[in-house]
Amino acid sequence: MVGPDGHVYIGVLDDGVGSNNYRGWMLQFNGNLSSEGTAGAFGWDDTASVVPASMVPSYTGSSSYLIMTKYNNYANAGGNGENKLAILDPNATETDPVTGATVMNEVETVLGPTPNPPLAGVKEWCVNSAAVDPATDSVIANSEDGVLYNWDLATNTLDESIRLTSGYGEAYTPTVVAADGSLLAIQDGELFDVGLPEPTGAGLAGAAALMILLPRRRPGAKSRA
Repeated sequence: MVGPDGHVYIGVLDDGVGSNNYRGWMLQFNGNLSSEGTAGAFGWDDTASVVPASMVPSYTGSSSYLIMTKYNNYANAGGNGENKLAILDPNATETDPVTGATVMNEVETVLGPTPNPPLAGVKEWCVNSAAVDPATDSVIANSEDGVLYNWDLATNTLDESIRLTSGYGEAYTPTVVAADGSLLAIQDGELFDVGLPEPTGAGLAGAAALMILLPRRRPGAKSRA
């Protein structure tokens, strides 16, 4: 992913997986790849998304944009199972509690909502990329539990959701806001059109339309530009 300032972000899995709970790194380079910036603490099989800093009202740093990544910490690979999504500041740093490495600073994180027995913690955010919607200050992403979630960055809550499937392990799926404002998501190899929003009300309330590409209105959905 190329940021607005030309910086390049690429998720990798290094050879020393045991030291990082199989999380990999979100590497950062300048525009001609001649120098490396601070890495994010998770990067494996993940494409970062650009988040305008104005979408996060609580943010007080100096970066004009932030990045969104998944932020799993696998219980079956030495982690605590607290699988999250994260908004990271590529220009600020903190110490990663797992590795002790200097990594991008966490601006906001949100924990997955669904328990994952018999493992500790919650089900993974198994996405390749997530949709960022400045019109509603939200991120829309799929979880392995089969549900599409709306992460409201202003309140830092998963405030809306709609079930697409019964769930699928290692789904690695994208979501996107289409040009007409409808939401498209993939789960278990099938494309869902969640539909267009209504002018007023709250968001992901309508039924998903399996393999339907025509716009479909969602009752009581948020307005999107």
